[in-house]
Amino acid sequence: MNKEIMLEALSALKRPTDAHTLSVAAGLSPEDGFNALNALVESGRAVLTKHYKYAPLKMMEVVLCKARVMPSAPTFAVPVDGGDDYYLETVDEVAMDGDLIHVRPVKSDRPRATLVKVVKRAHTLITGSLYIEEPEPISRRRSKKHSRPGRYKPEPLAFALTNDRKLPARIEVEGDFSIAQNGDLCLFEVSKYPKKGGHMKVRIQRVIGLSDDIGARLSALIAQNGIDEAFSDAAAHEAALLPEEPSEADVHARRSLTHLTTFTIDGADAQDFDDAVSLEKTDDGYVLGVHIADVSHYVRTGTALDADARARGTSVYLPGRTIPMLPEALCNNLCSLKPDVNRLTFSLLLTMRGTDVVSYELFPSVIRSRARLTYDGVNALFDGKENAIPKELHETLFEMNALAKRLTEKRIKRGALELELPEPEFDLAPDGTADEVRARTRGDAHRLIEEFMLLANETVAAHANKLQLPFPYRVHEAPDAEKLSALETLLVALGRPKKLGSAPSPLKLQEVLNLFKNRPQSVIVSRTLLRSMSKARYLDKPLGHYGLAARDYCHFTSPIRRYPDLLAHRMLRLSIEGKMNEEIQKRWGEKMAELTRESSECEERAAVCERDGDALLCASYLNKHIGEVFTGTVTYLGKRGAFVVLPNTAEGRIPPQLMDDFYSMDEDHTFMMGNHHHKMIRLGDKIRVEVYEVNTASGEIEFAMAEERKKRRYGKTRD
Repeated sequence: MNKEIMLEALSALKRPTDAHTLSVAAGLSPEDGFNALNALVESGRAVLTKHYKYAPLKMMEVVLCKARVMPSAPTFAVPVDGGDDYYLETVDEVAMDGDLIHVRPVKSDRPRATLVKVVKRAHTLITGSLYIEEPEPISRRRSKKHSRPGRYKPEPLAFALTNDRKLPARIEVEGDFSIAQNGDLCLFEVSKYPKKGGHMKVRIQRVIGLSDDIGARLSALIAQNGIDEAFSDAAAHEAALLPEEPSEADVHARRSLTHLTTFTIDGADAQDFDDAVSLEKTDDGYVLGVHIADVSHYVRTGTALDADARARGTSVYLPGRTIPMLPEALCNNLCSLKPDVNRLTFSLLLTMRGTDVVSYELFPSVIRSRARLTYDGVNALFDGKENAIPKELHETLFEMNALAKRLTEKRIKRGALELELPEPEFDLAPDGTADEVRARTRGDAHRLIEEFMLLANETVAAHANKLQLPFPYRVHEAPDAEKLSALETLLVALGRPKKLGSAPSPLKLQEVLNLFKNRPQSVIVSRTLLRSMSKARYLDKPLGHYGLAARDYCHFTSPIRRYPDLLAHRMLRLSIEGKMNEEIQKRWGEKMAELTRESSECEERAAVCERDGDALLCASYLNKHIGEVFTGTVTYLGKRGAFVVLPNTAEGRIPPQLMDDFYSMDEDHTFMMGNHHHKMIRLGDKIRVEVYEVNTASGEIEFAMAEERKKRRYGKTRD
């Protein structure tokens, strides 16, 4: 809140002003004003001049941007607040990909700007293999400096070899590198950022392992993204002091729902069960119960456990490895809704008539789960196959499934988008590489839990909005009209032209997705639509969720693995207990904008880590199948070749030199035409590719076009 007040004061300035004068003008104390100004400068929203005065960006004629660096391409500056990208010219300092920068636009035929300052570096840590170069001995003659002639051996040089093509090609390692050996995979700390005419320099922070070990590669990904695998000593100590089970006093202090038939449905390998469901029949409908682990009861504000959870923001799930947001004592035991034990929960009881919620109750509770069910087991029940589901739960599960299907139908009718973007699932070998990769399947059991959680999240968000609570909403804004033009171009190329307009409703976009449902082109259409849309994020304002066509939305159902859910529980608890007075509301209101921004950044960091981890495992699988031929779908065409995704979700590139002809591309990048045999390759085409080369360190896969072998008979050729 103080930052917003100070921004208003800055915008009214006619010249740079000192902190004290600004604080008085903004009605803030000198300390609060100074802290707000420094926060604005650190985030790049204000400028501190060399005379220690503050000014808004507009006055200094600078724009806050993020640097976008692509290999063998100009550097661009992307305005944080929207607008055309600038071609970036650097004078001395060099911007790296993802850096937060100040630029000054210059007059030109096309948007161009010069770099003024790097506000915040995106890379403070990098990972790579250590390469030690032993120089050849050199001879020296007798001179005033060297009294003795002979052969002199220079000190060895060391370099960091990374697979990130957005980093400088030459990265020197300085300081002591004797702790590592040639070829070791290391975590490096940046000691000197590149400047024009100078090289980037780093120091070894620690050795991760051998560069060809998949486990070390995953650890490198985690470290590179700034994620701590170990909890702080203070958090570990607090976790060790927690009880094994809820105390009797805590159980008796809240409403008991142990009489309800509640159960969990999760993946077979899950251990953190943070949501349970129940369903009771009424005369004219149902009471649907969504019961969520009450993590906020144990993880209190200001504790080391809370600090660690806030820094992580979310649990990170990599193939064969999980980096949890909370210590195991909480996520796998005390807060996990295991069967036949009492657990503290937040319960939402939804009285439903058809698919409408006619009333609801939200309160702290205690439940006792009857069973731990798996998606595979429940899907087997629905498919009429053999399963181990207790018979007393069969009827309830079938009723839940019927209700979930009606909720899905209602949600799609109102315009919620159903994007077809399959995720990989792995069978791991003893060495951690992938023995098998397949697209993860989603059955009715997955959709059942998904629908109930969506309904709970919407209800809780509407409840918080109605009470005007400071709250972490999950928002998703409408897509950019200009970016949707790429989707219109694709639809023309796919033979289904459609005008979307400047502000299409979600329902209109779902109609487009339905045109390609269960067809090879569905992945391309979904990806193109996703790129045209803004990213869902956390915000302290209820802007609604475009993709779900929801007026209010939040994340409430997974506090074991997401920090915003934990925040939501805290706000609800304060409201229910009558403690949300004006002072508390103001204090949390001032903090919520920062907390939601941090959570969004943590979510994006985890998503990058998980995506790169999946790519590494896909590469480890295809490395075992070099030379084999697969059929895939063309998903992108560009100067670097054609990108092809296999049915198991592994994606690779066919570089121009591995194609069967020299191809020319249309200006919209929707098809290629062979110059000699006039073969056309279009987006969405199915083609046969051969696994040509795999970089298991970077996860990059190269395909070659599979040769069509022609059979000869009686001196003639036939296909």
